[in-house]
Amino acid sequence: MKFRAAGATAAALLSATIIAAAPVWTAQLTGVPARLRGISAVSQKVAWASGTTGTILRTTNGGDSWEPIRVPGAETLDFRDIDAISDKTAYALSIGNGEASRIYKTSDAGKTWSLQLANKDPKVFLDAMAFWSEDRGVPFSDAVDGTFAIFMTTDGRAWTLIPADHLPPALPSRSAMRSTARSRSS
Repeated sequence: MKFRAAGATAAALLSATIIAAAPVWTAQLTGVPARLRGISAVSQKVAWASGTTGTILRTTNGGDSWEPIRVPGAETLDFRDIDAISDKTAYALSIGNGEASRIYKTSDAGKTWSLQLANKDPKVFLDAMAFWSEDRGVPFSDAVDGTFAIFMTTDGRAWTLIPADHLPPALPSRSAMRSTARSRSS
């Protein structure tokens, strides 16, 4: 009987610990009507978000407030992905066929943006990107003529399309869309 009571007490404590350790979601008011599609956190305080109608947001206080950041000439773009490297540096990827698929970069917390990749192929529809450092990253597209279009950069400025014969074929009728929430520890 003593062991049964001890076991029940241990189970209750374990359950309480698990419940106490569960993540807590907190609603964030951004002040923008856009549909947000991407988020990238670099610390507990700094995160970047992206969305429709050229929306880029940045918080430096853990989401207590969000600063809207304008990317000149991108007001109609749909920013599906954002990859924050630091509190000052981020890449933003817009989606769409052909020239609507672009990548912009800021290194001064969004004060200025440079167009890094301007897609010219009308069949390419960039979906997402991933960066390992400020200089090394890959964006990719839905399949084009049976192969995924994957670009790469090793300096954060110049982008190269990986040749199709270096990639496996895409399965028929496949696309590459994915969600883009991720975080980095600082």
